[in-house]
Amino acid sequence: MQFLSSTLLAKRIHDGKVRLPNLAETPDLLKESLTNNSLEARNYQQHIREHNAALAFASMGAEVKSSPGNGPYCFRIHGQIYHRIAPLYSNERFKPGYGQLYIFNASEANSRRLENNPSCLSSVMEKLDALLRTINPYAESYLQMHQLIQSNPTVNVKMIFMENPDLDMRRYNAPTSRTEVAAIFVGDDGEPPANRDICIYPIGEGCKNISPLNQCNDPMVYPLLFPRGEQGWSNEMEHVEERRSAKRNRVTQLQFYGYRLSVRSGFEKLKDLALTTSA
Repeated sequence: MQFLSSTLLAKRIHDGKVRLPNLAETPDLLKESLTNNSLEARNYQQHIREHNAALAFASMGAEVKSSPGNGPYCFRIHGQIYHRIAPLYSNERFKPGYGQLYIFNASEANSRRLENNPSCLSSVMEKLDALLRTINPYAESYLQMHQLIQSNPTVNVKMIFMENPDLDMRRYNAPTSRTEVAAIFVGDDGEPPANRDICIYPIGEGCKNISPLNQCNDPMVYPLLFPRGEQGWSNEMEHVEERRSAKRNRVTQLQFYGYRLSVRSGFEKLKDLALTTSA
C-alpha cells in the first residue's frame, strides 16, 4: 500500500482547508520508550495505555459493551463518551487520583498509581512522572494552586484552564500565577469568565463532567501524547483563509482528528499509533 504524505492527504480530504501547527518536539524519554528494546521500554510499550491513564489529569468514561464472538478485540461503547475532572483535594469517599496526585511528592504519587496498575514498572512510572512535572503546564498549575492554599489556608481560590493559550486573562483579573494554559483566581472579585467550563476548586463533592468542546480535553486525558499540554480541537478553529467557503469556515472534529492522525513520516505517527492501538 502506498501512503500519502500528510499534506497531500489533507488536500485530498479537505481540499486544503485544514492546516494545523506542528506538535512540539517529542521528549527524548518518550522517543526512547517507544523505540528501544530495554526491559523498561518493553514494559512501556506493552502497557502504554495504563501508564497514560495513571498519569492523566482527567478521566475518560463510557458504557463499554463486550464484543460478540471471539474475534480481535474491539472497543465498543454505548451512548456518549464523557470526560471528568476532580477537585484539587480528595475526601474520605474518594481516593486521590488523576490531577490530584501531582500535589503529592513523586514517591507517594507513584505508589498510589502502581496500586491500580501492577503491570507497570515503578522505574518507568517514576521517569514519566518526573518528565510531566518538569514540562507539563497542567502539573505545574495543580502544584501552584496547592502551594498558594498551603501558604494561606483561608484564601478563596479557584483555577481555570483557558481555551485559547494566547488569550490574555489579565483583561478579567490579574492572576497570582499563570502558565500557558491556566490562571489562578483569588477572591470573589477574581471570578473567571462564565464561558470557561473547566474550573478547579479546592474542595468538591466529586468529579464533574467537562464540556466535549473544550480544547483541554485531549492534553488532560492523553498526557503522553501531548506532554507539553498542546491544545486539542476547538469549535473556534477556522479553515485556511484562502480556502474558506461562504457557508462553512470552521474546522470540524472529523477534519481536526483526520489531519492529526493522517499517515506521515517521522516519529509523531509512531507515537500516535502506539497509544491508540496498544491493549
